[in-house]
Amino acid sequence: MVYDKIIKLLTENGIDFKIHTHEVIKTITDVEEKLPFPKNRLLKTVVFKIRNSSWILAAVKGEDRVDYRKLASSLEVHRSDLICPSPEEIKSILDFEIGGVSPIPTSDDTKAVFDSALLSMNFVYCGSGRNDRTLEIGVEELLQLSKAKVISIV
Repeated sequence: MVYDKIIKLLTENGIDFKIHTHEVIKTITDVEEKLPFPKNRLLKTVVFKIRNSSWILAAVKGEDRVDYRKLASSLEVHRSDLICPSPEEIKSILDFEIGGVSPIPTSDDTKAVFDSALLSMNFVYCGSGRNDRTLEIGVEELLQLSKAKVISIV
């Protein structure tokens, strides 16, 4: 399971983190209504596929929306090459549960892109791969582990 891969990556890299167990969540509304985390510390990850290429994990503050044109430009592809995969594809191919998508790539064909606004945050609450577990982690450590490209994508 991808959750186990993420925990292994965090542990092997000596990264300080916490896992919070909670009821299943599937949407940002679920997170806001059911979880005790401060809204200004939430990071959401949106999954994209570049046509005939890699997967993209686009991480933004919980209340922000990904600007598809900015994301495509940052990846040096046309906007029409960015595909929004179905929840079933995300689960079957990347193994992420909807509501638990992590910004940490676990395969060579997956890349992370973080919105530059995240740099102003010390730590965040984000997906762990499971929708009943939330990862609490420092932004610096998350950037280090994910090897994310940082650019304005909102």
